[in-house]
Amino acid sequence: MAETFDQYRTRVLAYLGSRDPLRVQRRTPTQIERLLKSVPRATLLRRPAEDKWSIIEIIAHLADAELAMTWRLRSMVATPGVPLAWWDEAIWARRLEYQKVPWRDSLARFRSLRVANLSLLTSLPSTLWDASFGVHETRGRQSVREFVTLEAAHDLNHMRQIRGLLRTDRSNPRR
Repeated sequence: MAETFDQYRTRVLAYLGSRDPLRVQRRTPTQIERLLKSVPRATLLRRPAEDKWSIIEIIAHLADAELAMTWRLRSMVATPGVPLAWWDEAIWARRLEYQKVPWRDSLARFRSLRVANLSLLTSLPSTLWDASFGVHETRGRQSVREFVTLEAAHDLNHMRQIRGLLRTDRSNPRR
C-alpha cells in the first residue's frame, strides 16, 4: 500500500528533528557533490527496482522540486492564499527523461535555484513565513514555514536514499 501524505510527512519530519531547515537546505547541494564526485556512471544509473529511482533520477527530481518550490514561495509571498497545483513527480521523471540528464547538470540547476530560494527566505521577515501561504491541491493550506520545513526533510529523505544506493552498490561488487 502506498504511503499517504500524512505518513510521508511524519516519516521525513522525523529525519529533520530539531535541525534548522535553512541550514539543512544550504548544505544539501554540497553534500550531494561530495558524495558523487567519483562515483561511476553505472552506479548513478542503477535503479534498486524497476519502480524506484536511480541516483541520477533523484538529483533531477531535486532540481525540479526546487523549481516548483521557487514558484510556490514567490506566489505565496506575493499572493497569500494562492492555489498551488500538485505535480506528478513520476510522470515528470519519465516524460522529462531524468535517467538521461547528466547529474552535474541537474545538480547545477538544483544549486542555482536553491541559492535563489534561500536568498529570498533570509530576506523575508519571519512574520511573513507564517502569514504567507498557499492552498495546495491535495494537501490543503500550507504556510511558507511549513513548505520550508518539509523541503528540508525532503532533502534528508533523498540523501538517505542516495547513501543507501551507494552502500548497496559497494556491498555488491558483482552488479
